[in-house]
Amino acid sequence: MESMTVVPESVLIPEDDDPGSRIGEPVEYDLFEEEEPPAGVAPPALAPAYHLAPVLGVLRDEIDRRWPHRDRASDGWIGDPAHQATQSDHNPDTDNRSVNALDVDRDGIDPMLVVRRCIAHPSTQYVIFDRTIWSRTRDFNAARYTGSNPHDRHLHVSVSHDRALEASTRTWGIVDVAVPKLGDRILRRGSRGGDVRELQTLADRLGAKLTVDGDYGPRTETWVRDFQRARRLTVDGVVGPRTVAALRAATRPAPAPPANRAPGSRTLRASLSGPDVEFVQRFVGERRCGRATGVFEAKTEAGVRWYQGMRGITVDGLVGRQTWRQMGVEVSY
Repeated sequence: MESMTVVPESVLIPEDDDPGSRIGEPVEYDLFEEEEPPAGVAPPALAPAYHLAPVLGVLRDEIDRRWPHRDRASDGWIGDPAHQATQSDHNPDTDNRSVNALDVDRDGIDPMLVVRRCIAHPSTQYVIFDRTIWSRTRDFNAARYTGSNPHDRHLHVSVSHDRALEASTRTWGIVDVAVPKLGDRILRRGSRGGDVRELQTLADRLGAKLTVDGDYGPRTETWVRDFQRARRLTVDGVVGPRTVAALRAATRPAPAPPANRAPGSRTLRASLSGPDVEFVQRFVGERRCGRATGVFEAKTEAGVRWYQGMRGITVDGLVGRQTWRQMGVEVSY
């Protein structure tokens, strides 16, 4: 049996109880850049670990004001561990801990409107959306984005790291900008905007199964040509006034069925239908009016004439105020 050395309890000193006995050689470790922070600047211990660039805070606020009920599931700005392992604008700057990137969920907004307003803002460095990048280094000409994340669920906005640009409070022009509606302009292949989204939405009601992305691409043009052909319009793939009118006519909601008519609410005559007609048919009886169908047919009129003659009132085959009252029905018209 192996022997076990027992250390006296007086020798067992927890490190936290005697930290002074474990001080080694001096090392350089500057806790604070300055002994006394400048007036108006919080001490480093109280300063926030990081913050969203103020100019992006303005952008997010404008998007929320324009689309208050938008989806925010894919929103974000501070980098996750995958971002932190790379060079990313989602990581805080080393100088002022500013995060210079913002992701905005595409659902519930007009993403191309946001893209257009972003590339017009002086603080924007680049925008990525739906496998496309617009960069200041390329004069914001669209280019295919080849990164692993296609950015098809959200759009990404990065702003300049210049202190003045990232702190700008200049408006992005999103809240009040006018968006063209379908019919405000001629649409053709290459058009983009909310009116193209409206076109695609109406097309999908007719079974087109287009992606509602506001981009008048080849699939949208093919569907428009097929629609024009079916409606005997000029087949040119251009959405002008005649095509818009035909599209609206084809997608116009069916008129609501007439409200249920209570007995005594109108004068009944041939071709009318409703529960009040059915009431008359049942009142006069199947022998005279036939089966109660709710449709004022010839046999219904014959039954009404029989009833009027029997009661000694005007025989005209119409169920008007006099006939209603004879039936004991209160007239409401």
